[in-house]
Amino acid sequence: MNRKQRRELRKNKDLIKELYSIINKYLPNLLNMFSNLTDVRNKSYITYEMKTICVTRLFSLLCGLTTMTDISSDTFNTDNCIKNLSKICGQDLKELPYWETIQDVFINIDTNELRNIQKYIVKALIRSKMFDKFRYNGAFQLVFDGTGLSNHDYNLNNNCLIRKHKDGKVSYYKYILECKLVVGNIIISLDSEFIENEKMITEKQKQDCEIKAFKRMIKRIKKNYPKYKFIITGDALYAVKPIIEICEKNKWNYIFNLKPDRLKEINSIFEGNIQCYNEVKHKNYYLSTNINYKNHILTAFKYIQTKKEKTTIFRYISNMEVNDNNINEIISLGRKRWKIENEGFYTQKHRTFNISHLNSRNDNAMKVHYFFIQFAHTIRQLLEQGNLLTKSLKLKIKEVSHFLLDTLTSTISDLNNIETNFQLRFDD
Repeated sequence: MNRKQRRELRKNKDLIKELYSIINKYLPNLLNMFSNLTDVRNKSYITYEMKTICVTRLFSLLCGLTTMTDISSDTFNTDNCIKNLSKICGQDLKELPYWETIQDVFINIDTNELRNIQKYIVKALIRSKMFDKFRYNGAFQLVFDGTGLSNHDYNLNNNCLIRKHKDGKVSYYKYILECKLVVGNIIISLDSEFIENEKMITEKQKQDCEIKAFKRMIKRIKKNYPKYKFIITGDALYAVKPIIEICEKNKWNYIFNLKPDRLKEINSIFEGNIQCYNEVKHKNYYLSTNINYKNHILTAFKYIQTKKEKTTIFRYISNMEVNDNNINEIISLGRKRWKIENEGFYTQKHRTFNISHLNSRNDNAMKVHYFFIQFAHTIRQLLEQGNLLTKSLKLKIKEVSHFLLDTLTSTISDLNNIETNFQLRFDD
């Protein structure tokens, strides 16, 4: 399809209506949950309702606008955009809220209330059953990984992680641990935990870290999703006794990367076992079961891949049953850990949302912006990967942003007659 054909196909297509229909069908309580966020403003001075504040920020992100000043720019703040958002917010707007107004509100939003919205989004999508086909033996896969959000030459909000370099310089970092629900080709933010020093630390005190954040997060996940079966997936950092014990206590399966120089004992036993007897017959696959690691019985396995004369070895440990019939599937599950890097952090940093950009220097507002990016990313993936119109247009991620922005700001969308008799369909 050439560019002219694609332009013709896009004519008279209302992508904002498609997006709004997805929200109404699959996340029907989302916008009202924004209305119910605790509002500490003096009621006498309120011009914009809480729902309007949040919807304006959400839709600017959905349209690919990454900075707060973009909201007040002539590109976004058009008459048509005002009319469209008026319908969505249920408030007769004369102007959109100024970006500083949104910032003032975000400073005081309770992030625990946003965690409840995050939980609602995940549970609503799971209950729609459209992701059931992506379960493995009834379990959903959760991938864990941390990433840096920003770095500074000063200790922003006095809670940054601190790194001292060999040359004596000191750097300060903002970090986050993400838990993503992996379903087909999309990943959904199930929980987020900020990795930070709650107070100024001394030389003898240990900083916060990814494993500490995982332990805090996992308690919340168990409380929020007590009846769900999960496959916990992470890199070699997680392949340690305390994390294995947490998984076993919660009756969850796990798949962790096996790094030879990290778990030398297990790797030595594994390599010795497969030299004597490989428990699978598939070429380039290797398996050894019933390995005892500090009184925990686990399985080690690997796959050697050769592409264009480049050889890559994938090694894992797991408490799952692995055999000749399913080792290929289990390896595929292990390799999905990279989705949090590619479809997750990379997209959010470089393609759509620019999570490394500090939308606020206020600590609470910065976290609120991060949660809104997670909400927007989930909704965008539903549109990009599950909507038949979007898939038929074969739009790239940035093209979807341009299309949404153009529709929202240049036309009046028919948002009074929303169609809900449709089904999102996702590829394996």
